[in-house]
Amino acid sequence: MTSAHNSPTAHASVPIPPPTAANANAQLYKCYKDGRPPPSFDQVIDVDREHAEVEELPLHEDTPEWLRSGTRLYLLRGVDGFRLLRSPLSAAQQLQLAEAALSEWIEPPVVTNLNLHHGPCARLWSRHLEKSDPDGPLLARLSWATLGQHYRWTERAYEPESRPDTFPPALAQLTTELASAAGEAVRPQAAIVNFYSADSTMGGHLDDAEPCQTAPIVSLSLGLDAIYLIGGRTKAEPPRAVWLRSGDVIIQGGESRGFYHGVPRIVAGTLPPALEQAAATPGQHEVVAWLREHRMNVNVRQVYPGIS
Repeated sequence: MTSAHNSPTAHASVPIPPPTAANANAQLYKCYKDGRPPPSFDQVIDVDREHAEVEELPLHEDTPEWLRSGTRLYLLRGVDGFRLLRSPLSAAQQLQLAEAALSEWIEPPVVTNLNLHHGPCARLWSRHLEKSDPDGPLLARLSWATLGQHYRWTERAYEPESRPDTFPPALAQLTTELASAAGEAVRPQAAIVNFYSADSTMGGHLDDAEPCQTAPIVSLSLGLDAIYLIGGRTKAEPPRAVWLRSGDVIIQGGESRGFYHGVPRIVAGTLPPALEQAAATPGQHEVVAWLREHRMNVNVRQVYPGIS
């Protein structure tokens, strides 16, 4: 593990064995998830380094002016439609998004994983700060929230009657502008906000419940670094591991829209110092304190066909 990844180096790392054809996705996922001591990250693709599988692209001509300074766009060779926007979001923007997610986007009528056992949970962030949950900190049990068109996890389907007007307008505009930098068009209708602790994972899966499979998924990373696996149409296809940092954005379009992907590891101790420095209010300092031990992923998608 090198200092470029800003990861602890106190323990020796274990080389990642080559996956076999039976279930390459699960094997590589397990190596990064369960490695004790930590696995070697030498095979993780880091766009900040020169890598044979990475190519930098010019930003699309439709890119908004605010994105043109400092944003870099990359593709992975052989992974059709997969794009990574490196550092398009400033530290201030990242904090604004994280603060909105914790204080607004998890408020009823938004549905979270807590609804099943606790019902609608109001003021989760405030109660966390006040330490006023009698049964323990509910925020620590939060793993996801759905915005806009609500997704039913059990049925793996969307509720046509759910309220798409709960989708935050500012997030919708941001998402469309980020997608445009990669030459993609999307009409944000739903988002799943995933909340990770340092030991959380997300198994390899397909996002195939949306009737629209042509518009890209736009995925924003906030907080701790993560290892992201992008595979193929079956779990037998060996995935590639990509390093994601706070402020990075994945545009998963083209063929990659239907590829297996997952997050086998969150990398502790990797919160960028820039977020600490950008905190301008007591509330943002609290958000930074939370992000030191967590990662947040805002995963935006278009549910129904047609761009209008």
